[in-house]
Amino acid sequence: MKRGAIKISRKLVAFFLAAVGFIILAAVFTFFHSPSCADLECFQNAMKECKRARYINEAQEASWRYEILGSEEGQCDIKVTLLQPKAGELLLEKLSGFNMVCTFPEGISTYPERDIERCHGRLKEELQKIVINRLHKYLIENLGEIEENLDIFVSPVS
Repeated sequence: MKRGAIKISRKLVAFFLAAVGFIILAAVFTFFHSPSCADLECFQNAMKECKRARYINEAQEASWRYEILGSEEGQCDIKVTLLQPKAGELLLEKLSGFNMVCTFPEGISTYPERDIERCHGRLKEELQKIVINRLHKYLIENLGEIEENLDIFVSPVS
């Protein structure tokens, strides 16, 4: 009699584990899976409706991965990751793999990295550091020229 009870409980445990596995798998695909878009049009349509989707944009200057995270209070969150800079400075190479989250009103479809004011995260911070350093370098290199141009506005008129 104990043998029969053991067989039944093993079958019950196996069924229970299979059911739990199925539920976990269904939850992962429902809440965390983002379908991949093969072209920009697919991604733009998903962005307008703020439906979960992923897309890799092979732009001339860099490869970007976009992932629509979802909507909150009428705003659509998109995670933007710099995969590989293709042109430009060596400084951009160090930013490969960094990301930022950009927020747009639902119904908008654009290249998220082009409106950096709507973004936050490490990638945005690092890009801003590069811009500030470039401006600083430009000011230092052209200080004489800038001073001459300012003198025109500051010097008294006779």
